[in-house]
Amino acid sequence: MLKKRMPMKFPKIGMRSIKTFIAVFLSMVISSLLGFTSPVYTTLTAFFCMQSSIIESSEMASKRGIGTIIGGVFSLIYLLLVPENVYIIPFGILGIIYLCILIDKRDNIPMAGAVFLIISFGVSEGKSFDTIAYVIDRVLATFVGIVIAIFVNYYIKPPNPFEKLKELDRWLIVFIDKNIGEAEQFEKIKGLEEYRLKNHEFRDIIEFYHKEINSKRHAVDIKYYMRHLTLFRTAYSHIFILNSKKEDMGLDIQKYHMENLSAIKEELIKESMVD
Repeated sequence: MLKKRMPMKFPKIGMRSIKTFIAVFLSMVISSLLGFTSPVYTTLTAFFCMQSSIIESSEMASKRGIGTIIGGVFSLIYLLLVPENVYIIPFGILGIIYLCILIDKRDNIPMAGAVFLIISFGVSEGKSFDTIAYVIDRVLATFVGIVIAIFVNYYIKPPNPFEKLKELDRWLIVFIDKNIGEAEQFEKIKGLEEYRLKNHEFRDIIEFYHKEINSKRHAVDIKYYMRHLTLFRTAYSHIFILNSKKEDMGLDIQKYHMENLSAIKEELIKESMVD
């Protein structure tokens, strides 16, 4: 008997994909208007800088911007002094790595190195162009791509990285509600590692809030979630101790941890009902 084939489901195109399309399209148009040698550098930069949050876009923009400047300067020095000697190029890479480490910009090494190699080998392979003009063109194209990506990401339906915060908060509260009973006899709780990982992710998003320049636009009551973070972490400590309790643990100690867990559970449920 033949099995009935399920209809193929096509994934929806997300907003980040649409904004990437817009950023790349604008990069092509503006590159043409500004008379850049090629739109490839502007479009590539816009593509990579379109991230899931404004701060991530800014961090990527910083890496590409600083990396492009460093790589451009090194390639300019190479092309002006010894463009015919390709065996100097590895020394340029070494210089880029050393400089980035010196100024504590290790994350910029890949971008700076790539820019240096592309420009330097472009000349060594016989491509003819004005050295200074080409390097300036390359650097400007990168910064135009950065501006386009950040502008599009910020003004066209800004991403909300804090939607996950509410989801995690609900999951952690449900976990405590299901596993913390009123009985004095404690039963070992399963799934504590998953709880710990969710708690860790919850903390990371709260820390991210303080860096995200777009956070105020999402009206997140961060103090509410910070209180919950403290309660979740305290609950984990109590559960961990009870889960790993030894036979000689006194009933009074066990009762102490259980009472604290019950109080945490009550506070969390009460606050979540108000919210």
